[in-house]
Amino acid sequence: MKVHLNGQLLDAAAARVSPFDRGFVFGDGLYEGLRAFDGVPFAMRLHIERLREGLRETRIEGFDPDSLAARTDELLRANALRDAFVYWQVTRGAPDVARAPTTQWRDRTAASPLAPTVFGYAVPLPGLDACAEPAARRITLRPDLRWLRGHVKSISLMGSVLGAYEALDAGCDDAVYQRDGFVTEGVATNVVVRTGDALVTPGVEGGRLLGGVTRRVLLAADPSIITRPVSVEELHGAQEVMLVGTSTMVAAATHIDGAPVGDATPGEAARGLLRALVAAVRRDIAAAGAPVHSET
Repeated sequence: MKVHLNGQLLDAAAARVSPFDRGFVFGDGLYEGLRAFDGVPFAMRLHIERLREGLRETRIEGFDPDSLAARTDELLRANALRDAFVYWQVTRGAPDVARAPTTQWRDRTAASPLAPTVFGYAVPLPGLDACAEPAARRITLRPDLRWLRGHVKSISLMGSVLGAYEALDAGCDDAVYQRDGFVTEGVATNVVVRTGDALVTPGVEGGRLLGGVTRRVLLAADPSIITRPVSVEELHGAQEVMLVGTSTMVAAATHIDGAPVGDATPGEAARGLLRALVAAVRRDIAAAGAPVHSET
């Protein structure tokens, strides 16, 4: 397996990062996860835009997010992958331990701009042929106790890790968070509910949840989707609850803490969102001039 580290393609076993890297010591970094289908990274522009904004807000310097597209292509070719999940991580970097005083190794602010550590890998995932039906998930509703800069795609994911463990403890596949009686997001997804004839997703205003790329694609594909607060009561009363995200694509929540959602099977709204997402992927593939291997 080849990985990308600081501009070089290396065998994964040969990759080395300083133990003093601020990503390792502080969780001081950002990440992006994206999908490639038929060798074409999906919605790359949106991932680059989000990373650029995150770098600006976190004051991480020295990396040009526009280089992500070429680096992703290199990773896919080096690993002979066409359908894949691609992960990128940019940390603030590591102090020069040979020169920096030891007191600076734990400083919350870097004494001077550091060279960022940029790491990427790619692993195979099913292609569009596997996207014929939304996955079914049993979810649990958990209090959202995470930090309030949810719009920053930070590598500090302890809140999500604990949420995933809580879902496991509850015998569920996933967790959805609520804060002050209103739904925020899933562990690694955004939430869309069907209430009556309307599709509704919580707004990202105020920065307390992540504006997911998949969510943005679906909002562009279906302008009728409403963005507004979604109460816990509305979630429990919804005819359908969908989870959308890069790895997930579109999944249907069939149960919330054991209670069925609708008839406890993926519904037409979930299928419609998945069709819209697959169509957007096909447009990206066609725009890149790559063949589309099959229809779903």
